[in-house]
Amino acid sequence: MACSLLASPALSQAPSDADLQALRFYLSEDNQQAVNSELRRLQLQYPDWVVPEDLGQMEQGVPGERIDSIYRQIEARDFDAARATIDEISRTYPSWSPSSELLETLASSEAQENFNTAVDAGNAEVAIRIARGNPALLRCERVNNAWLLAEQYQATGDVASAYGVYLGIARSCTDPDILVATLEKSAAISSLDQLAEVAEQARGQAPGSAERLSAVESRLRAGILAQDPDAVTTTATGNGTPPPEGAEWPEGISPKVSLRPLSRGETPAPPARAASGGSGTGGGSAAPAASSRSTAAAQRGDWAGCLAASASARDAATVAQRGWCALNADRPMQALSDFNDAANRGGSAAARRDARYGQAITMLQLDMVDQASAIAAATPFTAEQRLEVESLILDKRGVAAYDRGDYARAIAYFDELERITGVVRRDLAMLRGYAYLNSGKKERAKAEFQRLHDQMATTASRRALSDALQ
Repeated sequence: MACSLLASPALSQAPSDADLQALRFYLSEDNQQAVNSELRRLQLQYPDWVVPEDLGQMEQGVPGERIDSIYRQIEARDFDAARATIDEISRTYPSWSPSSELLETLASSEAQENFNTAVDAGNAEVAIRIARGNPALLRCERVNNAWLLAEQYQATGDVASAYGVYLGIARSCTDPDILVATLEKSAAISSLDQLAEVAEQARGQAPGSAERLSAVESRLRAGILAQDPDAVTTTATGNGTPPPEGAEWPEGISPKVSLRPLSRGETPAPPARAASGGSGTGGGSAAPAASSRSTAAAQRGDWAGCLAASASARDAATVAQRGWCALNADRPMQALSDFNDAANRGGSAAARRDARYGQAITMLQLDMVDQASAIAAATPFTAEQRLEVESLILDKRGVAAYDRGDYARAIAYFDELERITGVVRRDLAMLRGYAYLNSGKKERAKAEFQRLHDQMATTASRRALSDALQ
């Protein structure tokens, strides 16, 4: 009888906010099966509770002023506080998740601030790394960043990559003023052949300003010839001939890749990251016949066409395919949404695994390292997928550790990256050398810098050796 009396008040109560957290989460995930199961559980626990006809009422709204406060923190460049506020709201309102616009604003604002700081400090290698890891900084509406990136490459002695950036602007932007300024800036490092190539690409982007661009080209050609009457075919590659069409350029910059470099610098992007699994290829099984147009567009690298053809797709395989197209089109927030959707739509275990792989890759591009690591820990990736994800995690964690002054941990991350992949990128090896130096291990730093200098002598390697010898 005592037990019955104690149970009665609970049975007559309605579920609390804490009781409804799971239901709200399943509603936000659009997981109908889980929603139905949770509703049955709640009705058994609270028999007098009446389920609302409109389940949308169950979702708890976040006050607008809380969201506004995040944007104010971002505007004030208090990025840690903005992330803390996002975490706090997520705990208070479990069914809420930050919008793609909010996350993209946070990521791009923080990257811009870090890039500006590196440029102002004259730390060219850090500035290059930040720009290469954040393609949104290099879009035409932020062309000053691209110009600054070219200057950072010049500061390190990497003239070929600087020229690649200028050529990329000429192939990507349409504003005549931007194209004229880019043509003028490129003249400082270009041969006549290279200047002609930049001018030709610029005219193709802004045919209405072709006459103006040609006049600028003629003036710049005259200036180059005045300084060096024999300047005809000398190029920034230093071998006396223009680079062949399609040749790889240093640090992953190529004339075809243009203004939006990859997050990892060794190799250019594949023609299409279609749904076939494996590193750099996306995830899942072949798309159904109804999505053949999106598949064909992806295979020829037509990301916009792929997105348009799959806009109304609902099956998991095509949604995952759309995620890879969005990622290649520099729309990582849309890609993340598509991969989340594909992973939750079910299908085969391999399809879910490959969608999770897409999630992890996209999160790493957005610097959501902890979230990507959690997915990697919970997903049975293929060996190739795991190597790709874990190497990117080590890459980013090593850089973050270095930037916060935790040099021992940075060295450990870079060493582990080298162990599992067999190589470590030149910029990361340079950071490892400075981590040794800042840790008081001068001999280790000297050996690292000497190895890099012997491989390819640059201004940066000479400066690093000088620092280690002091």
